Amino acid sequence: MYYELQPLRIQAGWKIEFNNFTEYDMDVHGSNDFIELNEDLLRLYNVKANLIIDLGWYPGYDINGDYLLLLVKDYNWKCPLDQIVSKSKKEIIACIEKWVCHDFYAKYCR
Repeated sequence: MYYELQPLRIQAGWKIEFNNFTEYDMDVHGSNDFIELNEDLLRLYNVKANLIIDLGWYPGYDINGDYLLLLVKDYNWKCPLDQIVSKSKKEIIACIEKWVCHDFYAKYCR
Protein backbone atom coordinates (compact mmCIF):
# COMPACT_ATOMS: atom_id res chain seq x y z
CA MET A 1 0.00 0.00 0.00
CA TYR A 2 1.11 3.56 -0.69
CA TYR A 3 1.08 6.16 2.11
CA GLU A 4 1.35 9.93 1.69
CA LEU A 5 3.94 11.86 3.66
CA GLN A 6 2.82 12.78 7.16
CA PRO A 7 1.65 16.41 7.22
CA LEU A 8 3.69 18.44 9.72
CA ARG A 9 3.67 22.11 10.71
CA ILE A 10 7.31 23.11 10.26
CA GLN A 11 8.23 26.72 10.95
CA ALA A 12 10.60 28.79 8.83
CA GLY A 13 14.30 28.20 9.35
CA TRP A 14 14.21 24.41 9.18
CA LYS A 15 15.61 22.48 6.24
CA ILE A 16 14.24 19.03 5.48
CA GLU A 17 17.28 16.83 4.89
CA PHE A 18 15.17 13.75 4.25
CA ASN A 19 11.57 12.76 4.81
CA ASN A 20 10.28 9.19 4.73
CA PHE A 21 7.80 9.80 7.54
CA THR A 22 4.48 8.69 6.09
CA GLU A 23 0.89 8.62 7.32
CA TYR A 24 1.31 4.93 8.14
CA ASP A 25 0.19 4.29 11.71
CA MET A 26 0.17 0.80 13.23
CA ASP A 27 -2.80 1.71 15.42
CA VAL A 28 -4.85 2.53 12.31
CA HIS A 29 -3.36 0.40 9.53
CA GLY A 30 -2.21 -2.65 11.48
CA SER A 31 1.22 -4.23 11.26
CA ASN A 32 1.07 -5.41 7.64
CA ASP A 33 3.10 -2.47 6.26
CA PHE A 34 5.90 -2.44 8.81
CA ILE A 35 8.24 -1.68 5.89
CA GLU A 36 7.29 1.95 6.66
CA LEU A 37 9.05 1.63 10.03
CA ASN A 38 12.73 2.25 9.36
CA GLU A 39 15.60 3.99 11.08
CA ASP A 40 15.67 6.95 8.67
CA LEU A 41 12.23 8.53 8.80
CA LEU A 42 12.87 12.26 9.10
CA ARG A 43 15.73 14.69 9.58
CA LEU A 44 15.31 18.43 9.98
CA TYR A 45 18.18 20.90 10.30
CA ASN A 46 18.20 24.47 11.55
CA VAL A 47 21.33 26.27 10.33
CA LYS A 48 20.97 29.32 12.59
CA ALA A 49 20.62 27.25 15.77
CA ASN A 50 22.79 24.35 14.51
CA LEU A 51 20.08 21.94 15.65
CA ILE A 52 19.04 18.61 14.18
CA ILE A 53 15.75 16.85 14.74
CA ASP A 54 16.11 13.19 13.82
CA LEU A 55 13.36 10.57 13.77
CA GLY A 56 13.68 6.84 13.29
CA TRP A 57 12.06 3.56 14.25
CA TYR A 58 14.26 1.20 16.26
CA PRO A 59 14.91 -1.55 15.61
CA GLY A 60 14.09 -0.91 11.99
CA TYR A 61 11.23 -2.92 10.43
CA ASP A 62 10.38 -4.51 13.77
CA ILE A 63 6.75 -4.03 14.85
CA ASN A 64 7.89 -4.36 18.46
CA GLY A 65 10.12 -1.29 18.14
CA ASP A 66 9.59 2.36 19.02
CA TYR A 67 9.97 5.77 17.47
CA LEU A 68 13.15 7.51 18.62
CA LEU A 69 13.10 11.28 18.25
CA LEU A 70 16.32 13.18 18.99
CA LEU A 71 17.15 16.85 19.30
CA VAL A 72 20.88 17.30 18.69
CA LYS A 73 23.08 20.41 18.82
CA ASP A 74 26.39 20.81 16.99
CA TYR A 75 26.23 17.22 15.68
CA ASN A 76 26.79 15.90 19.21
CA TRP A 77 24.91 12.62 18.67
CA LYS A 78 26.29 11.10 21.88
CA CYS A 79 24.64 13.75 24.05
CA PRO A 80 21.26 14.84 22.60
CA LEU A 81 19.54 17.85 24.15
CA ASP A 82 16.31 15.89 24.31
CA GLN A 83 14.93 12.55 23.21
CA ILE A 84 11.56 10.88 23.08
CA VAL A 85 10.98 7.13 22.80
CA SER A 86 7.38 6.25 22.01
CA LYS A 87 5.08 3.97 20.04
CA SER A 88 2.58 6.84 19.79
CA LYS A 89 2.69 8.57 16.44
CA LYS A 90 0.52 11.39 17.82
CA GLU A 91 3.04 12.03 20.59
CA ILE A 92 5.92 12.11 18.09
CA ILE A 93 4.11 14.54 15.76
CA ALA A 94 3.23 16.83 18.68
CA CYS A 95 6.83 16.82 19.85
CA ILE A 96 8.25 17.57 16.39
CA GLU A 97 5.83 20.47 15.97
CA LYS A 98 6.82 21.77 19.43
CA TRP A 99 10.56 21.47 18.81
CA VAL A 100 10.46 23.37 15.49
CA CYS A 101 8.72 26.29 17.19
CA HIS A 102 11.09 29.24 17.68
CA ASP A 103 9.76 29.80 21.19
CA PHE A 104 11.01 26.33 22.10
CA TYR A 105 14.39 26.14 20.35
CA ALA A 106 15.44 29.79 20.92
CA LYS A 107 16.98 28.76 24.26
CA TYR A 108 19.50 26.67 22.30
CA CYS A 109 20.58 29.53 19.99
CA ARG A 110 22.81 31.16 22.59
